[in-house]
Amino acid sequence: MDNSWDEYIPVKLPVDWELTGDVGVHPEIEGVTGLDVTLIIEKKFTRFESLLAKILRAPKVVKRSMHHTQSMLWELIDGNRNFSEICIIMESLYHEDIAPVKDRVRAYLEVFVRLNVVNVFKPREEE
Repeated sequence: MDNSWDEYIPVKLPVDWELTGDVGVHPEIEGVTGLDVTLIIEKKFTRFESLLAKILRAPKVVKRSMHHTQSMLWELIDGNRNFSEICIIMESLYHEDIAPVKDRVRAYLEVFVRLNVVNVFKPREEE
């Protein structure tokens, strides 16, 4: 993998989420708990789907629990840390379990982007 993602900064979009489970490995960083993260995603229905959901009593939200490494990545996304900094922290915590770290973290971020819960921004060039 090339270094083109190194300076990119992932940012969480507004989405509800909760921490569950027992504390796992985590760095000594304020706000990072090492708990498992569950995303709570509200379903968006068309008018017809809304009618069917009402008849079938479908839930209005989807709870999507994450693997512990995905949960750690979620907690590390603070809008300030760039991709490279996050990879360094993830590698220090999970070593060979997340190797190759850049490929894994990028894949996780791509999933978050597809779920519409994270955007990844390229830093502005200095003028």
